[in-house]
Amino acid sequence: MASHVDAAVFIYTEDSQGLVDQVRDNPYDCLVTPVEFEAFIRDPKATLGDARHVVVAATVAEVKTVGALAREHGFSLGIIPLPAQKEMPRSYNIPTNTADAIDLALRDDAPAIDIILCNGQIMMYKATLGRLPLLDRPVDMNRWNMFWHGLKRFVGLRLLTFNISLPNRQKISTAACGCMILQQHKGNQATRSFDQDSSLADGMVSMVVSAPSSIVEYIRFLIQSTSLSRQQRSVPSTIGYIRCRSIDIESDTELEVTIDDGATTTTPVHCESIQGALRVNIGDELRAEISKAQTIKEKISIQNLPKGKEELKKATKKAIPFFAYASEDRFRDLFTALRNDAKLDVTYVVLIVLSTMLATVGLYQDSSAVVIGAMLLAPLMTPIVSLSMGLLRADDKLVIHSMIKVAVGIVLALVSAILITQWFPHKLITDQMQARLNPTLLDLAVAIIAGIAGAYTKSYKEILQSLAGVAIAVALVPPLAVAGIGAGRLDWDFFSQAFLLFSTNLVGIILAATLTFRVLGYSSAVYGRHGIRIVTLALVLIAIPLYLSYERIVEKVVLEKSWQHERFLVNNKYLIVRQARLNHYKDKDVMTMEILAREPLTRDDLDDFGEKIQTNFERKLVIRADVIYIP
Repeated sequence: MASHVDAAVFIYTEDSQGLVDQVRDNPYDCLVTPVEFEAFIRDPKATLGDARHVVVAATVAEVKTVGALAREHGFSLGIIPLPAQKEMPRSYNIPTNTADAIDLALRDDAPAIDIILCNGQIMMYKATLGRLPLLDRPVDMNRWNMFWHGLKRFVGLRLLTFNISLPNRQKISTAACGCMILQQHKGNQATRSFDQDSSLADGMVSMVVSAPSSIVEYIRFLIQSTSLSRQQRSVPSTIGYIRCRSIDIESDTELEVTIDDGATTTTPVHCESIQGALRVNIGDELRAEISKAQTIKEKISIQNLPKGKEELKKATKKAIPFFAYASEDRFRDLFTALRNDAKLDVTYVVLIVLSTMLATVGLYQDSSAVVIGAMLLAPLMTPIVSLSMGLLRADDKLVIHSMIKVAVGIVLALVSAILITQWFPHKLITDQMQARLNPTLLDLAVAIIAGIAGAYTKSYKEILQSLAGVAIAVALVPPLAVAGIGAGRLDWDFFSQAFLLFSTNLVGIILAATLTFRVLGYSSAVYGRHGIRIVTLALVLIAIPLYLSYERIVEKVVLEKSWQHERFLVNNKYLIVRQARLNHYKDKDVMTMEILAREPLTRDDLDDFGEKIQTNFERKLVIRADVIYIP
């Protein structure tokens, strides 16, 4: 059980006067002398008397004033947070329950902790300069005010030039929207995802420097800092981290430095850590960290920050864009890969032919497994993604090479499917073939989502293997194979429906991938606008038959369901429709029905039944009925 001091002075203010009796009548046999804050400040030495421990319940500024006196006069300190204070108990692991806070504040084993001075002012948990939306908000702000505060801070957000000097005479020139100086990382969102070695007694000043290349990237950092495991210690992208015994910061324009959401100073600012300067009763968790703390080294992680005169000039030229511009290294790697994907080679030709032949055989076999295998084998996705980048950046060479490769793939696929069809001229149409007919707006949605996924996976090497899954989802080769089967059978309605599905996939992927590359920052604008207009026009034209097809399918489903178990009276004989399927083939509507009857049906009965059904349709209907007699 923890032991407590024999005597202490309790410093209170108007806000904490209600705690006087509770602290004085503590159950730990501690003689407590209550003293009003102003009286203590006037003559701390006389007020202390023989007591070498002070408990304070006051504002942050007043606690820091008492802390400065504790450093001067050598007494230990206990803190009782006020109800409105949130950052202090979280930073120093102090209980929010008053009785528990008094227990901790009166303990006699206060460990020595560091203090951070910013231009000579004590910093208890953080100081900010520049703008760090949502991170630099006052801790006691409610959610609604926090939202508006953050939104206003995002408007006009830009990078500023900073010159940072470190103890080893190293100077860093960079650009950032803001910096945050930290006492320690306990509960701080800005550093939650990296460097958990810091403590209240490491003798170091920690600083986070934020240099997002876009608003989206900054928001991604905020999400990352709240969701990552504390075990992960990698520095997030666009964030710099410096840990040294002292840090000097200068800015091109004078910036206000806010210390602990209250006190302020201005740049240039000198921050230094005074190791073991105060003895403060902190929570058990932080005590344990201090007892286990080992000597840690200075750390400088600035590889993600802008550097060099040209890069700094470019970074600070205008406000941070909403979407990022990709780094030169990432862009170079991707563009090289896309150029290679756009080149026509023997491997591509062989894979197109083999995948189409495999898909065609699988369609005839009505085997989904074989068709999926053909999707995995098909290489059509890569030149389409290359074409999207070419259109975005108006790269004529990339566009031409990609279009040639796609066109060659389409022709080879159709020819391969036609040849296979000649070997099986009398094979029936299977369900796998039917599934590639009558495309709707839902197929367009699949193509758009697949285009986004294709561009995204191509942009990041670590998830490039997912491109195979995208190829399966969008299924480019099977519709081409079905179109080839239609051409081989000289059934042009069959061909047109399947080729419409392929065209839907092609146009949807191109447009979605182009816009995705733009969002990911691979171009500051859409330069190939003429090409994009053509693709968009094609998308609009394709959407018309897709919408009509969707409407027809909805009507078909509603009609089929409405006729389930429908009873018809024909020549005094009751007929029950157990199942009805409506299909459109060439220029005819074909109704396939299963009819239940108790009495034998004659040709006249069936003709009369057909006339009743025909009254529901404007076009000529072909009825195929399967009669099942029931007792």
